[in-house]
Order: sequence, then structure tokens, then C-alpha cells
Amino acid sequence: MALALLLALSLALPGWSAAREWPRPQGPVADYAHVISADYAQRITQAAAELWEKTKVAVVVATLPSLEGRPIEETAVDLYRAWGIGEKATSKGALILVAVGERRVRIEVGYGFEATLTDLMSGRIRDQVLIPLLKEGDYGQALYLGTAAIAQLAAAEAGVTLTGVPEVKLKTRARGSDGWGGIGFFLALFIAYIFLRYFRGGRGGGFWTGLFLGSMMGGGSRGGGGGFDSFGGGFGGFGGGMSGGGGASGDF
Repeated sequence: MALALLLALSLALPGWSAAREWPRPQGPVADYAHVISADYAQRITQAAAELWEKTKVAVVVATLPSLEGRPIEETAVDLYRAWGIGEKATSKGALILVAVGERRVRIEVGYGFEATLTDLMSGRIRDQVLIPLLKEGDYGQALYLGTAAIAQLAAAEAGVTLTGVPEVKLKTRARGSDGWGGIGFFLALFIAYIFLRYFRGGRGGGFWTGLFLGSMMGGGSRGGGGGFDSFGGGFGGFGGGMSGGGGASGDF
């Protein structure tokens, strides 16, 4: 009896379900938390529409009142899959998702757009554009400028000019923080390998060599998803694109 009741609850409560049911979007702005003003919703829509028209890169923003106990990464992939952001053939798109209750933000990137909107660039947009404004409760401006920052990258890649999108300047990190930290790590492993080879007469070298090569070549798996046919009013950015699993998450 208790097991049957638990099963019934798991089916009845949306937070317990395996996959959340998402309504079909009416455009590039899905403000379920009701935190974006009409003015900013229009600006985001216009920027996303111009970007789509000139580059066929789809940028969508969504806000949720709650994640219902799920990680924002899982929710973003689920939403991306349900809506099929971007064209099916190219999967060039991005989703900016804000969970108001948990104060979490996520940039989820389509697998065909990951070479342009890298994890590093997603992190910069998150840290320099989204989080500072989200902390102040300025959701509309945060999502508008976040959309603009992503649009700039897409426009530069396509070699087009966007007339209705503001310029967003991103600071580049110091050279050491972007690249030399990783090089220093590998250098330290190599020195440790030489040290062990010298003091242990060559024994144990296979372990360190394997560790070194594994660090150089290893990588995480990426998730994907399907999508529906194109819908969402005049914005055609819902064509069955898939998420590549890249992006950046953070608290605000």
C-alpha cells in the first residue's frame, strides 16, 4: 500500500517526474518566473530575431520560478531537447536559463555552436554580464546583454553586422589564468615523472606516463537531445537542434 502511494505521488508531482513537460514557446523569451519587463522582452526578441535572420544561430532565454529539486544542468539539457533550439542540421544555438528560486544561471550550448561559444567564453559571459546584473535583480537587462554577447560571437563568426544589438565588451583574463595554469600542471607532472624515473631506476614510470597522457587526452562525455519541428511564432529558432553539453553554470 505504501509503495503504491509512493508511486502515485511520483507520477502526480512534477518535481518527481523523470522529465518535465514543457509548453511550446511562443518566441525566444520564455519568462515563466515573470521577472522580465515587457520592454526587455521585446529587446531580447528583436535581437534574437535579427541574429537568427542573418546567421541562423538561435538564442533563447528562459526563467523558472524553481528547479523543483533538479540540477540546473539537467533542466537546461531537458529544456533544450524538448524545444530543439537551433536547426536540426547544424544545432547552432544557445539557451540562457535562470532559476529565480535557487538563484542559479546556466548557459547551455548547442553542439554545432560549441567551437564559437566555448566553455571559456560562456564562463566570461556568465561572470561579467549575467551574474553582476542578476545579483541586483535586473533580470531583463542581464538576459538582454547576455543575448547580445552571444550574438556578437555568432555575428563575428558569420561575418555579418547586427544593427539592433548593443556591443558588450568582455574582459580577457590574464594570460596565466587562461592558459599557463594548465601548462604548469602538465609541466609539474612531467617533472614528477622524471624525478621518479631517476630515483627509482625507471620503476613506476608507466603509471606517471599514463597519468600524463591521460590528462592530455581525456575529456568528458557530452549529452544530446532531439527536438520538435519549427514553432514559436515568427522566430524560427526551434528546428530540432541538440545540446552538446557545453556551457557554464553559476550562482548569483
